[in-house]
Amino acid sequence: MLQSLVIKNYAIIEQLQLDFNNDFTVITGETGAGKSILLGALSLILGQRADTSVLNDKEKKCVVEGTFDVSEKLVAPFFKNNDLDLEFPIIVRREISANGKSRAFINDTPVNLNTIKDLSLTLIDIHSQHETLELNSSDFQIEVIDAFANTDELLKEYKQHFSEYQKLQQNYQQLLRSENEAKSDLDYLSFQLEELKTLKLQSGEQVNIESQLEIINNAEQIHTTLQLSANLLLNSDDSIISRMNTITQGFSKISHCSENYSQILERLNSILIELKDLSGEIDAENDNVDIDASKLDYLNSRLNSIYALTQKHRVADSDELMELESKLENQLNDINSAEEKLEQLKQAIENNKKTLLNIAEKLSAKRTTSFKALEKNIISNLKELGMEDASFKIEHQVNKEFAITGIDQIEFMFSANKGMTLKPLHKTASGGELSRLMLTIKAILAENSSIQTIVFDEIDTGVSGDIAYKMAAIMELMSKKIQIIAITHLPQVAAKGNTHFKIYKENHQNKTLTKMKVLMDDDRIDEIAKMLSGKELTGAAKENARHLLAVK
Repeated sequence: MLQSLVIKNYAIIEQLQLDFNNDFTVITGETGAGKSILLGALSLILGQRADTSVLNDKEKKCVVEGTFDVSEKLVAPFFKNNDLDLEFPIIVRREISANGKSRAFINDTPVNLNTIKDLSLTLIDIHSQHETLELNSSDFQIEVIDAFANTDELLKEYKQHFSEYQKLQQNYQQLLRSENEAKSDLDYLSFQLEELKTLKLQSGEQVNIESQLEIINNAEQIHTTLQLSANLLLNSDDSIISRMNTITQGFSKISHCSENYSQILERLNSILIELKDLSGEIDAENDNVDIDASKLDYLNSRLNSIYALTQKHRVADSDELMELESKLENQLNDINSAEEKLEQLKQAIENNKKTLLNIAEKLSAKRTTSFKALEKNIISNLKELGMEDASFKIEHQVNKEFAITGIDQIEFMFSANKGMTLKPLHKTASGGELSRLMLTIKAILAENSSIQTIVFDEIDTGVSGDIAYKMAAIMELMSKKIQIIAITHLPQVAAKGNTHFKIYKENHQNKTLTKMKVLMDDDRIDEIAKMLSGKELTGAAKENARHLLAVK
């Protein structure tokens, strides 16, 4: 149940704190007093979006906080699934800052809007005036049947398999489109791959060829430099190595005289070894300098082929060409294996479809079994509400295609008068008849759902007199099991409430604010009398109000 509601800086509400009892609460007030504003504030803690337009004072934040006391069994799975600490009472809070930033909290833990939306499904049901039109919705009608037939577990299982079924179908269609697109490019891809394979590229080949060509193109200068270097190092009488030998021999004779000389000798020997190694490498490099014209032609041809393909495919070098080759090979393999994958997916779809159909048929059977009892229940309640000749029937067809709710197509058929043909609700029911039918359905749902609080926003629209009294009696009866909060303009309903709030406007300096107060004794009599006769209080109206309250 909703224990309390605190509203700060919302629309024309500066600050309100409302405490509710676990029974039948009524809220009355003149048109425009702020009843819709109150519901708007309540909707914030149920996950509805908001912006800075809701701020009364643009310099302050808006805060709406609801305190709920509900069965642990109902909410424990939600708190576990969302990794939230379960503490009682449950406090849900929304904050809208002056800069438009919205924040949501459950027991002071920050959460997103979807999370509090999910939680609200177990906390409270708000029946707004326009919701009566939902009676015409096939989805809503199925929800009613599911609640009455208690199909929760079966429907949950069905939706899981339906989601898998949809995903498999999407994957199949995506793969089929990809395959068709790929097949149109098959020849071109094969040609590209064969062109690359013909080259038989090696890793780092382009860099290697470019290096070889650089040497061949500068062979004469390289040969001259290497020959001169070899001569200076070793091949002449006055070579560097010859001189180093002389120096080394000299220091070998005096090295025993000083540690410094000994160290210099070690360094000279190291240099001499390095110079001899260099001389050998230079000789080897000189021998490798090749000015073979045929080799030059081959390397140039090879490099031109690589350049042509890098330009064609817009890549940097031969290594990226090899990467492209691998990619093309994988693409062709995917195309060639697509048929197999499509067949596997097709089989998976068929297997899932069989399972899905089995669950859907069980779901449909459970729904169908409940039709007679639900029809009887609704007709009985409608008679209590003055519709003695009302007829109600659930028309059912089985669809060939799967939907999120199953394979059932539901249509509520209704007739208010004897001898009239049953027709869909939107073709036959008036506003007052729809209100009574919706209340009847809500009463049935209250018996079969986990919701512990229902808020009725003028569900009594379009009725009056004895019918209004009977609708009030139904709401009073519902309040014996769940918390009922009713916003009403009808005195018959207002008189049935255990707790009576009045919502009104009050001028403060240069602004108008919405206020609420609990009515007791004479104040309540006066309020109901005004609802009966208008602003002018008459003795008859007050006496009638006392009578209504006494009957309660």
